[in-house]
Amino acid sequence: MHPMTYRPLWRSLPWLAALLLSWFTTAAFAQQAQQGGPEVDPSGRVAHISARQGEVVFAPNGEDEWIELPQNRPLTDGDRLWSDRGARAEIQLDAATLHVGGETHVGVSALDEKGTQLILEQGSMNARVRDLQDGENFEIDTPNVAVRMMQPGEYRVDVDEKGGNTRVTVISGSVTVFGDGSQSVQLAAGQTASYTGRALAPAQAPGYRPDELTQWANERNRAEEQSESARYVPRGVVGHAQLDQHGDWQQVPEHGAVWYPRTVPENWAPYRQGRWVDVAPWGWTWVDEAPWGFAPFHYGRWAQINNRWAWVPGRLAPRPAYSPALVVFLGGGGNLVVRGGPGVAWYPLAPGEVWWPAFRASPRYFGRVNFGFNLRAYPRGYTNYYWARRPFAVTAVQIGDFRLGRPVYRAWAPLNAQVIARARIGFAPAALTRVELRATRGTAVVRLQARPASVRTVGGAHFAERRKQELRGGAAARANDRATARPGARGADNDRAAARPAARGADNDRAGGRRGDDNDRAGGRPNPRGSDNDRAGGRRGDDNDRAGGRPSPRGNDNDRGARQGAREDRPGRGPEPRDERGGGRGPEPRAERQERVQQQRPERAEAPRQQQRAEREQPQRQQRAEREQPQREQRGGGGGGRGRDRDEDERGGRR
Repeated sequence: MHPMTYRPLWRSLPWLAALLLSWFTTAAFAQQAQQGGPEVDPSGRVAHISARQGEVVFAPNGEDEWIELPQNRPLTDGDRLWSDRGARAEIQLDAATLHVGGETHVGVSALDEKGTQLILEQGSMNARVRDLQDGENFEIDTPNVAVRMMQPGEYRVDVDEKGGNTRVTVISGSVTVFGDGSQSVQLAAGQTASYTGRALAPAQAPGYRPDELTQWANERNRAEEQSESARYVPRGVVGHAQLDQHGDWQQVPEHGAVWYPRTVPENWAPYRQGRWVDVAPWGWTWVDEAPWGFAPFHYGRWAQINNRWAWVPGRLAPRPAYSPALVVFLGGGGNLVVRGGPGVAWYPLAPGEVWWPAFRASPRYFGRVNFGFNLRAYPRGYTNYYWARRPFAVTAVQIGDFRLGRPVYRAWAPLNAQVIARARIGFAPAALTRVELRATRGTAVVRLQARPASVRTVGGAHFAERRKQELRGGAAARANDRATARPGARGADNDRAAARPAARGADNDRAGGRRGDDNDRAGGRPNPRGSDNDRAGGRRGDDNDRAGGRPSPRGNDNDRGARQGAREDRPGRGPEPRDERGGGRGPEPRAERQERVQQQRPERAEAPRQQQRAEREQPQRQQRAEREQPQREQRGGGGGGRGRDRDEDERGGRR
């Protein structure tokens, strides 16, 4: 999306809109990946909590409950963060570092190659933007304004939730503050402005003065500037600053600069001290337990030098693409048993080896996450990986422990070379359902001194629809398929007149019907889903074929006085009474009725469902006619009665 399109979408900034947007994006990616449709690339950018003090909790994408934030768990679209009273947190991105104060409600609404959008619902945030490329958007949205950074610099945004005011301070750089419509205000370095409402009305608020949050942010920024790791890897490597205190850099002729962790457990190997978490849209993501365990497990490769594990960052782009875990999975087919049950195993990639994710993606994405690698040297399905032939580098657990996110180091088991050779390359367990995902988080109550502001929903539906249309190109965003319109969205089962063929799942050939309808009609109103009727104007559950009559109540199979089970096809009039004793006119034979209706409506064909029903009912009607024939002869007497019964027998045969 072009950066200039962000403002009109986010000027109201409701949290519901952000959640719906993230849900639409994730659902579209998962749906197309499962169907084998066009490749949809996940984002190569994430956010990471690099430091925190006090109680800091988060709500994952699509969830409303606040839970404990695991160390090194990445933050992506739709995730929200709450720092409790007296707490603070540092959020690191590839192009910026954020510092949030206590009682601050902040979330990620968009984080991809085109820009960064954050929502600050309440509280205070210091933002230091290091890099801002041409056409890239970096924006902080509050409940009443949108603050867009126009240059690299340092900024402060404060939101008074009770007063509904937003204060913007430009320490260095420049910003544009957007309100409703086309209103905007430019602020340069050294300027501060406060706004109330969404029309950029000036607010009476105290000016900006450096506080404890500013002091802490300055200290953290100076430490980042002096980071030794920034001499060996680009600053775009998220989590690089945490390497300084927990390891040492060395130059190795074969690999260049490598990093050695100082302290690791016995029998340690990469991707062994942590857990697996299902994080959309990537899927299985490694969350390491070490305080330095973010950068080495999402960028670069691992080697063993002099019997010591070393992280080899290799050649990296200025902003390297994030990967959920640079490993090769093994298992599947029941040939991998761990501790007596089905298992899954993995091992790290060695320097130069290509990572192939389990999800579908474009060649451009593979090129970005394997920057500087020869993709042809390691095609998908390649089996001769370096660490696969060294069992001490392979980690295996039972599938249940893997899927439930249990600590790997407590449950792993070694494998021998023969078992590793038989296991299938590229296997990964199925993702968790929403119920299972919630079960993994436990039922522990998070104790907070303060609670975030309530979720704002004003304008959420409008924003979500607009964003969904842009993400899907406007092709599948429309709810109705009118004449001369584009094909309906997935699940539409209609072939309307003058419209293009419906999308997957269309079972009907009619004009005006809705999903699930098995009717063949023209001009009638659409029936609700699941209706098995062949009529115009009927309601769900009615099995009558009539035109012009009033719709019957849902589920009613009777025809105005007729006994249950009788289904008449009389256009414009109700059914005639059936005479079970043989007197009167009696019921019209079904075959003749269908022929007469067909003559009156030649453009209409008999519904397949009715044909099958008629074939099933024919033997029963013949048996009933045979049982009732002696009684009719006794009651009718004489030739007239016998003649009438003979006529009815002939009609029963045609039936």
